[in-house]
Amino acid sequence: MSGTFEARAGGETKVLVVEDEFFIADELRRKLTAAGLLVLGPVSSNEGALDLLEQQRPDIAVLDIHIGGTRVNPVAAKLRQLNVPFVLATASPPHEVASDPVLAGAVILEKPTDLDRLIETLRRAIK
Repeated sequence: MSGTFEARAGGETKVLVVEDEFFIADELRRKLTAAGLLVLGPVSSNEGALDLLEQQRPDIAVLDIHIGGTRVNPVAAKLRQLNVPFVLATASPPHEVASDPVLAGAVILEKPTDLDRLIETLRRAIK
C-alpha cells in the first residue's frame, strides 16, 4: 500500500464510501481503514448516503455510479453543494460520465479498482 494518511487538524480524514456490491464495499472499507482513513459507511443506496450526509460531513467520497438500480447523482449533487470532492470507482464508460453535468469533471477509476491507486488519488484530491 502506498502509505497512510496523516491525521488532519480536526482528526482523521473521513471518506464516504457509496457502493452496492457487498464484497467490493467491504474490501474498500478494509483497505481505506488500513490506510488511516475513517470510513463513513459503506452505504449501498442514495437514501442511505444522503441520510449519512445529514449527520456527518466527509472530507472526500468514493462513489459507484450505479447503486441499487439507480444512479448516484443525488449524492454527487449533495457533495458538490457541500464542496466535498469525490472519486468515481465505476465500470461505466467515460463518455457516460462526461455527458452528465453532476458527474463531469470527477476523477474516474475503472473497476476493478487498483486500491493503491485509489488511495493515492484520494490523498492528492484532499491536499
